[in-house]
Parts: sequence; structure tokens; C-alpha cells
Amino acid sequence: MIKKEIRLLALAMILGVAANAQSVQDGVKQLYQGKVLGAKSIFEKQADKPEATYWLVNADLTNQDTAGAKAALDKALAAKPNDAWLLVAKGELQLADKKADEAKQSFEAALTASKGRKGNDPEILNAIGAAITRIYNNIDKVGDINYAVQKLEEAKSLTEKSKDEWLRADILTNLGDAYRKASPGDGTKAYSAYSDATTADPSFAKAFLRTALIFRSQKNYDLFQQNIDKAVAANPAFVPAYDALYEYKIGTGDFNGAQGVADKIIANSDPSPFNDYYKAQTFYFNKQYDQAITSANGIVQKMGEQTPAKVYKLLGYAYIDKGEAAKALPFVEKYFAKTDPEDLSPQDYNLKAMAYAATPGKENEVLQAYMDGLKSDTSTVNRVKMLQEGAKFFGDKGNHEVQGDLLAEVLKIKPDPGIRDYFDAGYTGYYQAKDYEKAWKVFDAMRTKHPDVNYGYLWAFNSSRIFDSTNAKNILVPDGEKLIAFSQKDTAVDAKKNLFSAATTLATYYVNVAGDRENGLKYLTLAKGATDDAGVQQQLQGFIDQVGKMSGKSSGASGGSAPQKDSTGTAPKDSTGTKDSTGTKPPKSQK
Repeated sequence: MIKKEIRLLALAMILGVAANAQSVQDGVKQLYQGKVLGAKSIFEKQADKPEATYWLVNADLTNQDTAGAKAALDKALAAKPNDAWLLVAKGELQLADKKADEAKQSFEAALTASKGRKGNDPEILNAIGAAITRIYNNIDKVGDINYAVQKLEEAKSLTEKSKDEWLRADILTNLGDAYRKASPGDGTKAYSAYSDATTADPSFAKAFLRTALIFRSQKNYDLFQQNIDKAVAANPAFVPAYDALYEYKIGTGDFNGAQGVADKIIANSDPSPFNDYYKAQTFYFNKQYDQAITSANGIVQKMGEQTPAKVYKLLGYAYIDKGEAAKALPFVEKYFAKTDPEDLSPQDYNLKAMAYAATPGKENEVLQAYMDGLKSDTSTVNRVKMLQEGAKFFGDKGNHEVQGDLLAEVLKIKPDPGIRDYFDAGYTGYYQAKDYEKAWKVFDAMRTKHPDVNYGYLWAFNSSRIFDSTNAKNILVPDGEKLIAFSQKDTAVDAKKNLFSAATTLATYYVNVAGDRENGLKYLTLAKGATDDAGVQQQLQGFIDQVGKMSGKSSGASGGSAPQKDSTGTAPKDSTGTKDSTGTKPPKSQK
């Protein structure tokens, strides 16, 4: 009787352990919730299962522990070198090492190893598609995102009648992610896939979050918030949704609201030194930069290489705002090294530019940071703002050539560039850099785009009379004629000044360079009629008389027979009593 009771007790203990043991799927759900350490613990306890090792590799990569991921995979492959789950994990690590061809071979081998009588295994197809999509970004473009879409669409087709709601929702969400990366800026297919995912499993919070992120990218913050709320309602412990909401509140300056969200993040996260990040953030927002730096450095000391990238970003901003931008550079570089390029925002590249700008001799890196930033956002407003900030940096450094290049990009990006946009690129940039041909191209485009405004005509002429002073390129004379024609019907106060400037320049060209007395007289007469200054009129009449007496064969080689213009295009001061309107006052308004 006693032995029987002991056997029954032992059986009960075994059954109890089995009932309390957590499955691989339990670990996957914890990983999706953001509890990486908890998930890893589950996977490690079931490392004899290839599927558990696949997910352990994912947990390590999420935790930025590539060495740990490789060690776990190598151990498993030594025992089961041809297992499909392990081959997918191998392919993902190869993609992380930028070995796309080798990864493709591993993925194909995984499909071969898992293929049954009914064809490919949808779970392996899903794992392959997800692996490629996680690694792929539209900057490095490592891997074949279209191959990922193909495999995920196949998995979707194979699970049309599946009773595994979670798997179905996961496949559809991964497919939505792949669609977004395959077609940047077009969220239509992705939105449909995420919607199908939440229909398949209404508790699948990740799909609601992905939908929210589409709306955030479109700056539709009401729908962003609505879908974040749906994610949290579907799974109140879903940390990624809280994290997205926290970043949004920080971006809008709602620091009190952000702190409330941070409390929920900490309550639903693994115990970790990283939780001090939110305290460091509070110090930063209160402008307590030394405390923020001390707190963030404490996280780095405790977590080492597993420190999340955003901690380094916080350190970069803290040092810059403290006025010690040079100290920010190593932290900013670390942030970029640990962050997926596709997750970087224009503000991140601006941070990088500020850090490099504080280091002498890093002008090329500053320019590259701004140019890279253009690729990180499809928002015209954000891209223009970044270019203008970069232009200001180089303008303040006196590098007007690069300033002009950046401002010229604004003209390409804006759907309807205004007068001020053209003036800034043409004058503030290229003209001040003495690159008059580039300046001319901008102003030529300006007078085409805004034909009813004098700036394009005036500054195209001011540029060509410097780089084409002898009309060798047949630009000076047409520019002068266009400015005269515009000025003759222009009602602006400086119209006569502009006509005078163009007419005297063309008169000089025709008499002294072309030897064309007839046209010389025509433009001298126009110039005389464009000034009310009696002294200047008398001077011009003297030139008119002198040219009229010249032989028709006179070549102008003798010089001095017509009013001489300097290469800066400044008209005679006494023509109107004030400086000619070729000055640098920018337009007051733009279209």
C-alpha cells in the first residue's frame, strides 16, 4: 500500500512538472511581447528541440548578442546539421554577415529538408520570409525581399484553412512587413495583410502595432493612437506598443504622458538595468544633463555590448545639449552601428551631423550624414528641413558651394519651389561661392518657373555677365535682352535700374567686343532713357555722339569708347543716386 502511494505521488509530481513546463510557443509569445530574457530562458531549457534553437537565435539577435546566437546555433548544428529550423537560423545569421548568396542556399536547403508529400512546410516558409524581412533594409539591401514576399505568400496560401490562428496571423503580419520593405512608401498591401492578421487572431497585438506604424509614417496620429489602443487591448502586456507610444509622446513634448507609459513598460518588462533608461530620459528632459549622462553610462557599464542602441543616442544628445558636442561622437557612432539603417530617422542623421560638426576636419562626414538622411524619410517637410539645416551649417563655415548643392536639392524635392527657394540656392549658395554658372542655372530655372518676378531675369543676367562677359557662350546677350524686355513692362521701383544695368552692359559689349556700332547706339540710347539723373544723361549722350562718329569698321580694340562696366555688375552710382538693384536683398515672400 505504501509503495503504491509512493508510485502515485511520483506520477503526480511528473504530471505536475509536465503541466508547469513552458512550451516553445510560450517562449515565442514572450519574445513577441518584448520579454526577451524570459523567452530566452524558455528556449535554453528546450535547446534539444531545433525549433527552440531557431527562436533562441532570434532572441539573441534581438538582444544584440550575435556571438551568443552563433554559439547556440553551432552547438545545435553539430548534432543536427540538416534540420530545417536550424538551416533557417543559419541563413539569417549569414544575412546578418551580409552573405546573401550563402543565406539563399541555406534557405533552399531548409525547404528541401522540410518538404513533405503536400509540399513546403508553411512554418518553414514563414520563418524564411520573416528572417529575410528582419535583416533587409532599403539602404544596404542585403537579401532578396521579393523572395521573402514569395515565400510568405505561399505560406499564406497553404494556411487558408488552418485552425492555427496564431500561425496564420504571424504569417500575414510578416507578409505585411515584407510588403512595406518591398514597396517603400506604399502601405496599401501591408495594411491589408495586417487587417487580415487581426481578423485571423484578434489577440495578435503585433498586427495592430504594425498598422499603427503605417499611420504614424503618414502623420495620421489619430489613427496611430487608435491602433496602439487596439494593440494594448488585445494584449495589455505587449511592450512594443507601449514603446512606440512612449517615443510618440516624447516627440510631441508630452513628457508627463511619456513617464506614465514608461511605468507600464517597466511593469511589463524583464527586470533589467535598461529600465534605468527611463529615469535617464527624465533627467535629460529636465535639462539635468550630468545626471542623465551618469545614469546612461551606468546602463552601459552593466549591460556592455548588449546595451540597447537608444542609450547611446541619449548620451549623444545629452553631451550636445550640455555644450560638449565633441564628446558625443563616439556614442552617436555606436548608436548608428547598433541600429538597423531602416529604423533611422532624419533626426538621427541630424544628430550625427551635429556630432561630426563639432570635430574639425569632418566636413565630408557632415555632408554625408545629411545626404543619408534624405533616404530615411519620404516626408518632404522633414527632408527639406534637414537640407536647410545642413545648408546653414556649411554656410556658417563659409562653404557656400556645398551650401548651394544642398539648397539645390530642396528645389528637386519640393513639388512647387518658391521664389525664396530659388534665391537661396542661386545666390546664398552658388553666387556667394563664385560658381556663377551653377548660379545661372538656378536663376534660369527660376525665371521659367516664376516668369512674372524679376529675380530670375536679374540674377541670371548678373551671373552670365561674369562667366560669359564676352558672350562667348551666347548667354550674356540673350540674358540682357530678356532683362530689358521684362524691365520695360515691370512696374517695380527698381525696374529702371535693372534696365539701365542691362543696357549699359550690352552697349559695352557691342561697341568694345563685337564692334557693332548700331546695336551699341541702340543700348546707349535705352540706358539714357532709363535714368533721370541729368549728369548721367549728359555722360551717355557724350558716348552716343562719340560712337556715332566712329567708322563702321571700328573694332573696339582701342577701348574706352563706351561706358566700362566692372565684372561685379555694379551700375554707375550717379545713374539714379543709389546703388544699382543688383544688391543682395532676398525676396520678401515666396509662392
